[in-house]
Amino acid sequence: MLNITNLSDRQLYVESDRWQCSFGYGEPVRLGLVLEAVDLSLSDEGVFSYVIDAGLIPQLDFLDEEILEDARSEGLGTREEILSYAYECYGSVPVNIDAVQPPKASCGMSSFVAKSNISTIISGTGEEMETRHFQDLEEAMSFARDFYAVYAPVIFGFIDVVLDHPLRVGGTGWDKIRQMAKK
Repeated sequence: MLNITNLSDRQLYVESDRWQCSFGYGEPVRLGLVLEAVDLSLSDEGVFSYVIDAGLIPQLDFLDEEILEDARSEGLGTREEILSYAYECYGSVPVNIDAVQPPKASCGMSSFVAKSNISTIISGTGEEMETRHFQDLEEAMSFARDFYAVYAPVIFGFIDVVLDHPLRVGGTGWDKIRQMAKK
């Protein structure tokens, strides 16, 4: 069962009891996925300027105590505030959410969910990626909730590959999750 929670007007959080990774010792760490609408426009006339960034973080019960203490010291107490804080301040393991269902391979099904435009961008690692762009925040968040969140479980079929990928800040996804998870 998927649990989908609004963290803010630009962020959704998706989790399932089945989503986890294991380091080969100790308890497995349950993971959640943050979907965030990002406006790439440099002016007020940004047509199809929104994209969805996706990142994996440990679920609340699996976050390191230091992260929880830092959030509380900032006056944050709700589940949503703490998860958003962890994502924004400690980062995440980036996921190309469009790889779950490539934009041009969706046979038009996804076009019923939101009005979008598909273009190729160069990622921070230099890879070419097809990315879906949305005309406004509402369309982006609607698509994130109705399409990306629903197809997110596919990621966990190859979670080892996702976590093996090197991060721009150094290390791998495994290192990032290990850094953010309970010790």
